[in-house]
Amino acid sequence: MKIILSLILFLYGINNYSQVLIIDKSRGNIVRFLADATLGDFEGITNSIEGTLELKDGILSPGANLNLIVHLDSIDTGIGLRNSHMREKYLNTEKYPEAQFSGNIIRVDAISKIEFKVTVEGNFKIHGVSKSKRTTGKFFDYGDLYKIEAHFDLKLSDFKVESPSFLINKVDDNLKMSIYFYLIKKG
Repeated sequence: MKIILSLILFLYGINNYSQVLIIDKSRGNIVRFLADATLGDFEGITNSIEGTLELKDGILSPGANLNLIVHLDSIDTGIGLRNSHMREKYLNTEKYPEAQFSGNIIRVDAISKIEFKVTVEGNFKIHGVSKSKRTTGKFFDYGDLYKIEAHFDLKLSDFKVESPSFLINKVDDNLKMSIYFYLIKKG
């Protein structure tokens, strides 16, 4: 009887582990926003993102934990003065240098053998303000390399960020966000 109980506990332990994936900083990771403005749209881009995805039982499934950090002081809008205004006046990156997301995958739907539609829910924090956020994205499993991509809207006023304005050029409160990043197994 003790042998059977030990075997069951051993097998349960094998099947109940987590696999941690980390963002591969050597890949083309991108966080991008598109802003509508009075005098024309513009975008801001950074590849300064880090984070982890902890898979439950070593597979992508509901309950997998996702944590991301984006370094806001690295956002580039293509114009140096606009970068300075965004960082100093609106995002206050000296005080709030990062945007953070911490949440869980709540739904996984297979599209193909390598592509999955995922729904993620958690807390998004910018400018010292946390808001609950639910969004969908895609997860790609290439074997030893994984990719996540998502598109969502972000309302600046939800995070107490004033809509930027530069002279007569006023930026809309809603940003269109896109995020693409690659993950590899930790260790």
